[in-house]
Amino acid sequence: MDLTREEWIKIIPMIIAALIAVTGWVITYFHKWYFDTKANQLDRVNKQLKELYGPLYVRLIASQETWDAFWQKHRPSHNKDTYFGDGLKVTDEEKEIWRNWMTHVFEPINAKTEEVILNNIDLLDSTEIPKAFVSALAHIAAYKAVLADWKQDKFEHHVSVNNWPSEDLLAVVKPEYERLKVQQSKLLNTYSANT
Repeated sequence: MDLTREEWIKIIPMIIAALIAVTGWVITYFHKWYFDTKANQLDRVNKQLKELYGPLYVRLIASQETWDAFWQKHRPSHNKDTYFGDGLKVTDEEKEIWRNWMTHVFEPINAKTEEVILNNIDLLDSTEIPKAFVSALAHIAAYKAVLADWKQDKFEHHVSVNNWPSEDLLAVVKPEYERLKVQQSKLLNTYSANT
């Protein structure tokens, strides 16, 4: 089909208008897709910080500071690096102090830590649950039996069957918290610069 010059002059503006419209639509589509993706990433990072890593990190820091204060004030008279252990003599008064602190200070912190982990495990980026989380949950679960005995005035046991994985938890939670804070800052800058 051959068009005359006059016909081309009439058609070219319509073709240009159509190309501009299609180009505008494509740019708008990808711009929206890009920023929707960034907004979704920001929402997830915010949720990870607010519901999992933020509360865990603060609890771990507070728990460690509380433990340090407890240890400084109530270190047992045997003066070893652990409160209980094979061959260590702990007085009845020291055992009572331990039970009081475990029941009223550390157990409530541990219960909240357990709740945060169990209720927000879906916020992990990994498909594997960190061993430190499993160890912490096991420690908390085992202490429930000890605490139940104490309620029945049975004081043969004073510790969980496994130790609290303080360092291991911090080694998992702190870097993730810091990484997410950096990612959050970058996403906020990207998102706010273009809204």
